[in-house]
Amino acid sequence: MTKKLVMLSDLYMSDLIKNLPSNIKKNKLKTGVFLGLSAYWGIILVSTLIQFN
Repeated sequence: MTKKLVMLSDLYMSDLIKNLPSNIKKNKLKTGVFLGLSAYWGIILVSTLIQFN
């Protein structure tokens, strides 16, 4: 039972990893916006913490 589960998870993960670059290529705009906003809010949070300390 566990061998089948491990093999199934290995197949699923390898398929996910293989499709990841194509998914990123399809969603370059969404990825860029998400990373940009994450960096923006990260800078705001870090600067706020530094200012309060």
